[in-house]
Amino acid sequence: MRPSFLKPRTVLAGLALSVMAQGGVLADHPGRWLGNLTLPNGRTIQTGVELFRRADGSAWASLASPGRGAVDIPVASAREEGNTVLLDFTHATLQLTWTQDHFHGEWRQGGDKLPFELRATAAFPRPLRPQTPKPPFPYEDQPLAIRTPDGIFLGATLTLPKGSAQPDVVVLIGGSGPGNRDEDGGGHQPFAVLADQLARRGLAVLRYDKRGVGRSTGNYYQHTDTQLISDAAAVVRTLRARHAFRRIGLLGHSEGSGLAATVAAAHPDQVDFVISMAGIGLSGLDSILVQDRVYAKDQGASPAEVDQLMGYVRQYYGTILAQADVPTRLAALRALQKGLSPELKALIEKRHMNEGTLSLDAAEEPALRASLLSDIPAQWRAVRCPVLALNGSLDHQVPPEHLQGILAALKAGGNARVESALLPSLNHLFQTAKTGREDEYDSLEETLAPSAIQRVADFVVGLGSNSR
Repeated sequence: MRPSFLKPRTVLAGLALSVMAQGGVLADHPGRWLGNLTLPNGRTIQTGVELFRRADGSAWASLASPGRGAVDIPVASAREEGNTVLLDFTHATLQLTWTQDHFHGEWRQGGDKLPFELRATAAFPRPLRPQTPKPPFPYEDQPLAIRTPDGIFLGATLTLPKGSAQPDVVVLIGGSGPGNRDEDGGGHQPFAVLADQLARRGLAVLRYDKRGVGRSTGNYYQHTDTQLISDAAAVVRTLRARHAFRRIGLLGHSEGSGLAATVAAAHPDQVDFVISMAGIGLSGLDSILVQDRVYAKDQGASPAEVDQLMGYVRQYYGTILAQADVPTRLAALRALQKGLSPELKALIEKRHMNEGTLSLDAAEEPALRASLLSDIPAQWRAVRCPVLALNGSLDHQVPPEHLQGILAALKAGGNARVESALLPSLNHLFQTAKTGREDEYDSLEETLAPSAIQRVADFVVGLGSNSR
C-alpha cells in the first residue's frame, strides 16, 4: 500500500525490459540468494537476488534489500552469457557468475566495482510482524496468470474461503509505485493481511503484482495510467469468466482507488462495489500540490519557507504539463533549476524538495505527467455502484480533504449508496500512528488497524445481507 507518485520520495528510473531466453543461469538456479555488499565507505549492506519464473514462464530476477524491508525491486534488463548474468538497474548493474554452489557477485555503480558472494537462503530476513498471516488457513490460495489485452501476464493470487459456494470477491489494487501483490514494504504485507482477514469472513480476494513487478511481465517504469486501468479491467473480466462469484468489487488504496473508480465507471455492469482506502478526491495536480505542502511542513519548513518552496513546485509541475516532449521537458526543467537563486537552491536541498515527483528521473517517466493531468473527481462522478470511502485522520500523503472530494463527486453524480468514515489516529497505510509521517511507517508493528479491516469486511458482507 505504499505509493510513489503520492510519495515515498525516491523513484527508480526504468528502461525497457529485455526478453530472457528460457534456459541458462537464471532458470538453472532458482531461489533466493543473499550476501553482504561492502561499500567504499566501509558500510555493509545485505543485498539479495531472487531468481524465478514469471507468470508467462520466462526466467527472471528481482533485487532485495532486506535492511530496507524492500523485496521485488524490479530489474530493468537481464542478459545471460554462459554461467554469467548481468542484471541492469539503470543506475547500477549486478553481475552474477555461478561458481560451484554459489554466485560471485560484482556490483557496478559510478565507476566502482564491488565484489561479494551470494549464497542460497530459504528466505530474506524480515521483521516478524504480529499480523502477518500464519497457518492453519481456512482458505485456499490459487496462483493465477492473467493476460491483459496488450499481452502482459499478471502474476496473481486468488484466495478462496473454504465452504463458500459462491462468495463475493474483492480485487485489491495497490497505490502507485512498483508494488507486488502483497504490497511488501518495511516488513509489512498489508494486502496479504487484508486477504487473510477478509477470507476469514467468507470473502474471496484477488491480489496481483503490477506489470513489471514480481511475477508479472512488462515494464512498470514505462507504464501509463491507461495500461494500469486496462490491467485492473482484465482482472475483473477474468473473474467474471469463472462464473464463481456472486459479486465482484474493487478495493483501491491511494492511487489505486482512482483506478478502481475509473474501471467501475467504465464497466458498470462488471463492477458491483468499490472500496476506497486513502483515495484521491482531487485533480492530479491539486493532489500532488497538497501532498508537497504537507511534506515540506513535515521536513521542518517554516510557513515562509513553505510558501517559497511551493512557488517553485508550481513552476516545476507547470513546466512538465507544458512540455509533452520528454527531451524538451527535461531541458526546460534544468533551465528552471539553473535560474534559481542560491538561497532557494539551498532551501530545496535542505527540505528534500528535489526527490520523488520533483526529481528529473520522475519527470522523464510518462506516468508522472499522466498523473498530473488526471481528473479523478470526474471518474467518481460516474460511479453508480455502492461505495465505501475510508481515510485516516493522520494521513499526511492523502490528507482528509480528499475524502470530502470523493464524497462531493459521488453526490454530484447522484450516487446515494455511499458509506464513509474518517478513521481516527490512522496514517496513510491505515496503521495506528502517533504522527502520521512517512518516517514512522516502518517503526510501527501494526500492519493494518483492525478497525479499518472490520469496516471493509462489514461493508462487503452487508451488501449481501441488504440484498436478501
